[in-house]
Amino acid sequence: MVAALALAGLAGCGSEEGRVKLVPVSGVVTLNGKPMANAMVSFIPDQNNKDNTPATDSTGPEGNFKMMWKNRKGISPGKYKVVVSPTPDVPSDPRYEAFKDDPYMAQVSASAIPGSEKKKSELTKSEFEAEVGESGETFEFDAKGKLGSGDATKK
Repeated sequence: MVAALALAGLAGCGSEEGRVKLVPVSGVVTLNGKPMANAMVSFIPDQNNKDNTPATDSTGPEGNFKMMWKNRKGISPGKYKVVVSPTPDVPSDPRYEAFKDDPYMAQVSASAIPGSEKKKSELTKSEFEAEVGESGETFEFDAKGKLGSGDATKK
C-alpha cells in the first residue's frame, strides 16, 4: 500500500518540460552552396506554436546542426522562423566569459562592444520559414550573399 502511494506521488512530480513532445530536427547550412562552418542556427517558434521550444545550435565544419531544447534532443512540431548568421568572436574579456557556450548571447554581447560597428555591417544573416512535422525534419538552408533570405529545403 505504501509503495503504491509513493509511486502515485512520483507520477505527479514530472516537470512541464518533460511533457513537451520533441521531434528530431537537424540539417546543413551552406553559404552560396558551400558548407557554412561556425554559423549560428536559431529556430524561433511561431506565436501560434502550442509548445514554445526555441533552440540554437552552431554548425560544425561541414555546416551540420542538431537542435536541442533545454538539454533534450529536438524541438516541438510547428512553424518556426529560422535565423542563420555567423557565430561572432567573443572577446577574451572576463565580462564575456559567461557567454562562451551560448551563441545567441555571444552575438548580442559582441554587437554591444564599442568599435564593432564595422563587424556588424559585415555579418551575413539569412532568415527562413520552416515547418517541423510530427516525426521531425532534416533541413538544408542555403544562405545567399551578404544579407537577406535564402533557400530552405527539406531532405
